[in-house]
Amino acid sequence: MKHKSIFVLPLVLFGFLTAAHPVKAIDIPAFPSCQSPSGTVVVNYSSGVHGIPGDSGQYIGSDIVYTVSDSQLVQCFCADSDSGIQTNWWKISSLTSDQINYLKNLGWIYIPSGLPWGLQDAPYMAQNTTISCSQPVITPTPTPAPQPCNGCSGPPTAPVCNFTQPPDPQLVSVSRTGSSAQLTWTAVSPVTNYAIFYGTKPGVYTFGVPNTGNVTSFVINDLVPGVQYYFQVRAVNGCMPSQGNTTGQVLGASTVLGLAGTGNLAQIALLGAAFIASLFLAWFSHKSSRRVK
Repeated sequence: MKHKSIFVLPLVLFGFLTAAHPVKAIDIPAFPSCQSPSGTVVVNYSSGVHGIPGDSGQYIGSDIVYTVSDSQLVQCFCADSDSGIQTNWWKISSLTSDQINYLKNLGWIYIPSGLPWGLQDAPYMAQNTTISCSQPVITPTPTPAPQPCNGCSGPPTAPVCNFTQPPDPQLVSVSRTGSSAQLTWTAVSPVTNYAIFYGTKPGVYTFGVPNTGNVTSFVINDLVPGVQYYFQVRAVNGCMPSQGNTTGQVLGASTVLGLAGTGNLAQIALLGAAFIASLFLAWFSHKSSRRVK
C-alpha cells in the first residue's frame, strides 16, 4: 500500500499541471459611465420598449447609445422608476474561446452577432451594470435663437447648404406587429441621420420621425391596428436631404413584409418642400447663432 501511494501522488500532480491552461492576458477597455457619458450619440429613444442583452424581458423607458470608439459602445437605459441599466458593448475580433469563457466568468455576455441589436455583423461582449437615473443621463443643450447683428453691413444673404447630398436609402422591410412597425433600410454615405415619414395615404405623410440617428432600423409605435400605413425613409447629411423619387414609384421590391392585413405596399415618394424648408431653417438657425458676436 505504501508503494502504491508513492506512485499515485506524482501522477495526480502531473495531471493537475498538464490540465491547467493559463489564459492569455486580456486588456479590457475602460468604459465611461452613463452618469458622465462621452462619445457620439447614435441612438436616442425618449420612450419605448427595449431589450437588454442576456435578459429575455422587455423594459419600458428611455434608451441612449453612445459610440465611444470603433469597438466600444455604451447603452444607457432608464426606466420610469429612475432605476437603470448600463450595457457596455465591446466588439471583439481576436479573443480565443478560453478568453471569452474567462470574460463570461467575470459577468460578460457573449453576443455572436450585433445585427439583431442594430450593430455590425461582428461578435461582441456585453456587460450590464445597475445605475441610478435620478439625475438625467443626457440633457440636450437647446440652440439659442438668432439675435440681431449689431453693426452688420449690407442685407442678409440667403442661406446656402454646402453639404454633399446623400443617395437614397432602400427600404428593405417593414415588420408590423399590432400597433408597432419596425422599419429596416440600407445604409448610405455620407449621412448624419435618417428621417421617416408615414401616413395612411400614399404621398400624404401626416406623421414622422425627423431624426432617427445614424441607424438602419427603427421601431414606430402607436399605430392603429388594422390600418395600412405608407412609409418613406430619407437620408440626411447635415442640412442636405437625399433627392428621393420624383415620380413616386415604388423603389426596390414592390412589397415588404409585415404590413397590416389590408395591404403590403411601402411607398417611397419625394420629400415635401415643407420638410426641406424646415431642415434649412433648423440648420442655419444653429449656424447663425454661433456667428453672433
